[in-house]
Order: sequence, then C-alpha cells, then structure tokens
Amino acid sequence: MRFLAFTLALGLTALGCRDVLLRELPSVRLSECPPPPAPECQARPWHGESLDTTTAPPHRDAQFYWRVRPVSGANTDAEEYAVWFADRQSAIVTRGSRSEQSLHWARRIATDSLDCSADAFPLGHYRSLGSFTSAGGLALASALDTNRRAEIVRISGNLAEQARIQLQPLLLDEHSWASHPTLSADGQLLIVASDRPGGYGGLDLWYSVQRCNGQWDTLRNLGPAVNSPCDELSPFLTRDGTLLFSSSGHETLGGYDLFAARLVRRGESVIAETLKHLRPPINTAADEIFPSTPGDWKSLLYWSSNRRAQNFDLYVAEKLERPKAPPPAITEVELQTPTARLRGRVRTADRLPAVGADVSVRDLERRRTVAQTQSDSTGAFELTVPTERELELVAESGSGFYDARRIRLRRSDTLVTLPDALTIPLVLTLRINFPHDQARVPYDFVLDSNGMQTNRRWTEELDRVAANILRYRDRIKRIVLVGHTDPNGSDQYNLQLGQRRVEFVIEELTRRGVPKELLEGISAGERQLLPRRPGEPTDQYYRRNRRVELSKVLH
Repeated sequence: MRFLAFTLALGLTALGCRDVLLRELPSVRLSECPPPPAPECQARPWHGESLDTTTAPPHRDAQFYWRVRPVSGANTDAEEYAVWFADRQSAIVTRGSRSEQSLHWARRIATDSLDCSADAFPLGHYRSLGSFTSAGGLALASALDTNRRAEIVRISGNLAEQARIQLQPLLLDEHSWASHPTLSADGQLLIVASDRPGGYGGLDLWYSVQRCNGQWDTLRNLGPAVNSPCDELSPFLTRDGTLLFSSSGHETLGGYDLFAARLVRRGESVIAETLKHLRPPINTAADEIFPSTPGDWKSLLYWSSNRRAQNFDLYVAEKLERPKAPPPAITEVELQTPTARLRGRVRTADRLPAVGADVSVRDLERRRTVAQTQSDSTGAFELTVPTERELELVAESGSGFYDARRIRLRRSDTLVTLPDALTIPLVLTLRINFPHDQARVPYDFVLDSNGMQTNRRWTEELDRVAANILRYRDRIKRIVLVGHTDPNGSDQYNLQLGQRRVEFVIEELTRRGVPKELLEGISAGERQLLPRRPGEPTDQYYRRNRRVELSKVLH
C-alpha cells in the first residue's frame, strides 16, 4: 500500500506540478511488513538541439522556423491551464486557481490571441471543472465534488446554452484519483492520468476503449514507453493519433516537460512507441503542461507554462515559412510605357503579416507577368508597374491559396498605396456558376462572395488554382475539395449534386496538370449552409451556397 494522496490541483486538471501534487498522509501503524518502496523519481537531464526560431536560415535548405509567443487575452491574474479547440474559431479555456477551476468559452481572434468569455460553465453540484475534451458526440471534463473528490464527468446538453448543461459522473474507477481526460478523434479511446495501483510510480497515463454497448473497459496502463517513476499527466490525443503529454520524468530540462508518443492499436490493446521530447523553447526549466492543438501539432501547438511568473499562462508555438531573400523585382514593360510604384501589404487569414508571400502583376491585355517580388517581414511589398493598363495583382503562398484583384493606374500616378491588404485564405472558395440542377456546363463567369457575377471566367479561375497548386506542389500532401449546394431539393439529391460538381472541378484541375492522386473530393450537399443575411433575397442566398471549397493538407 502506498501512503500518498494527490491534491487535485489544476482542478483535476493541471496541477500536476510537483510542489502541489503530492502530500503525505498521517502515519499509520502497520500490522504486516510494508511493501518495497516505490521507485524513486529521478529525471535525467535533456541534451539536444533547440528548435530553430530565427528567420535567418542556418543553411540554404531550411524552409521553416518556429515562433513561440504568449497567447494574448488568455493571460490574466488568474491561472490559465488549458485550451481545447472546438474548431478554428471557438475554444474552451480552463481558468482559475490551483485549487478551483472553471471552463470558459473563448473566441480565437488570431493564432496568438483569444477573446475569453467572462461567463463560466455551470458547476452543478461540483466545486470545480477543469480540463475539457470532446469527440464522437461525447464531452468530458475533470471535476472536483464538494468533498474535493476527483471525478471525470460527462457533459450533456447544448454547450452554447449553459443553463441547460448537465453533469454526470463517468464511472471508471471509484477508488483511485483519475483526471485529465482526452478522447481520440472517433471518441472510442479515452486516456486519463491516474494513481491507481499497478503503475510505474506517481501519476501514470491509463487508457480505456469504449465497447459497442457504450460502456468503457477497465483502465489499462500505457506502459513504460510513456510512464516513468515520476508523474505523467495532462494527455492530449491529436487528430493523427499522436499522444501529447507532460512528464517530470524521462529526460527533461527541469520541472514538467512536454513529450509526444506514437500510439499503435493492436486488437484491443494500445501500445505507445517512439517517445519524443518537444525541445526548447517549447520546453524550459519551468513547468510545461496541457499541450493541445486545433490541427497539426507539428506546426501549431498550445500549452500552459509558468515560465514568466508564478501564474500559469497559455503559450503557442507556430511553424512558419522562412522569409526568402526577395529576388530583384522584375519589370517587363516597354521603355516608352509610363510606370508607377505600387505599394501594398499581404496578410494571412489570421490577419497576421504574410511573410515571404509571392506577389506578381500580370498585364491582362498582353497576357504576361510584368512585375514580381516577395513580401517582407512586415508583409509589405513594392513594385514598378505600367500605367493605363488592365493589371491583375496576385499574392499567394504555399501554406494558403491566393488573393487576386484587378487594378488600373492612371498615367499621372507616380506612387500608389493600396488601401486594403491582400488576404491569403487557408480555405479557397470557388463559386463556379452552374445553372440549376447542372454540374457539367457552368456559366462563363464566376460569382463573388455575395453571389454576384464577376468579370472573371471560370476557366481563368481554375487556371489560377492549378498554377498555385503546382507552384507549391512539394509542400502539399493533398488537396481536399468539398462540394456544397443550396437547400433546394432533398438531402440525398444535394449530396449527389455536390459530389458531381466536385468531380467536375477535379477533372478540370487534372487537365491543367494537377496530379489526380493529390485531389480528394467529398460532398457536404446542403448540410453546411452559410448563415443567411438579414433581408437577403432567396436567389442570392442560394447562389452564395453553391460552392466548392478547397483546403491544403501540408507535409
């Protein structure tokens, strides 16, 4: 028997931190020989290379660098322990003190900025709610009851209507400390931190698989590849099945460090392999806990740390394209043609400066590129372009798609600064204008985001899409195309119609040289309708919903 108990710091959620996690119980007279002492926690010092965080490349092949920053709006006088992302815009933040926490809705403004709601999830009869997870229609959180007993609770009801949320215990083990739940993407695998008997010492990570009847199997230890005689806690399962967690064991920089392990399912068993330290400056001599990500953890990672103060705050590490040395701006215009300087800025979908974006200007009448350059570290660019010509200005990147606009400068112009930045979207929306019920013969001109006809032909638009994909082909793992329809017709019919329109776009991109194996097409039909604007005519609303959305999955 071990005479150790775990205070539920991080409410159940984070405080797996060594100064608050353990405490001794009063001595007890033993009537039999005590068991051997538990293995002693002795972490080894980590040695290795830090992540590359400089924009200057150490060698010519380094295309990316890491940027680590605190998350503004989520760092207050209270402790911020964890963040869980419902989608790209919505998140739930765990906030409070080391003894009591609560869950708060947050809106993602930018990669490093959250707008946290002052309203907290209702506690019901619980004293505290900590880390949150949801998948496969199941939502779970850590909880402390009024007697400070740790539980994992199921959250039911509409999370957006907090008054209707209900909390019920998820019975896994009535006799041990269990907390910090995380679910796999399909909701069938649950991993928790627990001190139940049979572990390797301290807190270990344990897993349970959901049966067909909805019940959870007995907790099983994830094994020595993950667990150590020290504490392992705050697990997070990524979309690709990688396990992220915090540990004070293995090899660390001091305190709790973040690790990644690959999970392999073999029948009903789950095996952890290939442990990886996440390296500084993500890990430091302070405590790093509760890793999470809304997408690919290898390019965007959130966690909590007390590196700057006694409080735990949220941090984000982002993998960015390294800005290239801008090539000399080229200008291919006749010597007698009047020219002007054109200035502008490029930003990402998160409204951050787009560093190293490729910017070009094409003379539409002569059908050739007349100027090109790259945006600098602030997203700014400057080009010399001809006046009195119909020009198309395009900004694009490998991680996103492109923004294009047509301009015409007057002969008297000498320096023109664009009032609005070009924005490179992560998801490209094509509104090829099809007649009702058609998927093979579109109208000549595409529609804009308001459903209104533009002066851009659909053939030109697909030329541009294909050129963007082929230009950055070596960075792209696949392109996902999703077909959407208006709500006119049955659900099944619209799913088929959306699929036919996606297949049309795939065929056209393939004709333009895009490898077919790179393209993955699915249909959402009418199941993801856009919000209808006040007073918007039905015809216009229907036109806006007829679209094909493209997104890149990068290597």
